[in-house]
Amino acid sequence: MSTFMSSLPRIEEHRVPVVFDCPHCHAERVAGTAYDLRETVRSGGRVPVWGWSSHWVRCSNCQTELHAKVSSGVLAGEMPASVTKLVRKYLPFPQRVLAVGSVVLAWAPVVGMVLGLVAVAATFRTRGWPRIVSVIGLVVATVFNAIGFSLLLVYAVQFGSKLPIAQ
Repeated sequence: MSTFMSSLPRIEEHRVPVVFDCPHCHAERVAGTAYDLRETVRSGGRVPVWGWSSHWVRCSNCQTELHAKVSSGVLAGEMPASVTKLVRKYLPFPQRVLAVGSVVLAWAPVVGMVLGLVAVAATFRTRGWPRIVSVIGLVVATVFNAIGFSLLLVYAVQFGSKLPIAQ
């Protein structure tokens, strides 16, 4: 069995010291290390097929890896206030997808409610838009489910027959 794509080698480059205010632990003027991360997908383990770079800053106080908007070379000579503006907490892709999916599928009777609960649980300890969007998705799903099930109950009581979904 041959493998077409191999694992992603992660190469950290250009480590430089920076001083900034950490958005995670809220420490002021904390020392950190800025670096660029290069990842490459290789075919058969040798031929590079696809690659991308990202930029990170590691806080020396809380050891959190924060996402930087610019490369470490640009951050090297910057003042702490400007570095703080360019650094933010990283929001993992699954949390972002769950948050948006909870709003998009809020109209679905049970699926929207379950996805809303999962999204709120996944984004419970985060700050920012994924948590807010997850809560909005859960509230909208709860309203849709309450209206839908109450209409089914009114239909069953009013017409005295089995519900249309139970036939």
